[in-house]
Amino acid sequence: MSNANHNLKPLADEYGEVKAELVKLEIRKNQIIKHLEDAGVHEVEGDLFRVVLSLIPKSVGPDWKKIAAKLKPSRQLVRANQHTTRKEHTRVSVYGRTGVKS
Repeated sequence: MSNANHNLKPLADEYGEVKAELVKLEIRKNQIIKHLEDAGVHEVEGDLFRVVLSLIPKSVGPDWKKIAAKLKPSRQLVRANQHTTRKEHTRVSVYGRTGVKS
């Protein structure tokens, strides 16, 4: 191992630790969303943030076959983009509160 790579070892370890924390935060975020969904709320006012949940229904995206007929893209491009149905999901928007915490 070169001396330059040896000096970068702490950065590799720190990067791994950051990635591990991000996974933990993503898991916690999903738990919070599930809890809010299960409670049936659409909006929650906290002291610091306001959270708005929006249910996005199942929808159909672009008709790639019709687009392909007009633009004549490669078969590979059409095949890669054939998934036109998007499943139902919850969008969560977070807004910072401007008031003073009480």
